[in-house]
Amino acid sequence: MMDRDHTTQISRNSSLRPVAIVVFTAKLVVASFLVAQASLLPNSPVSQVYGLSR
Repeated sequence: MMDRDHTTQISRNSSLRPVAIVVFTAKLVVASFLVAQASLLPNSPVSQVYGLSR
């Protein structure tokens, strides 16, 4: 019984790992897209508030 629970826990962790990698990669892509968009903005009060002006 303990062995079955242990193998179930291992299989859950291994099946969640690719999902976590995809989520992390998606967050990086979105963050880099937002930074790229912010660098293309003209100097506006909003971009200056967030320190995005060059």
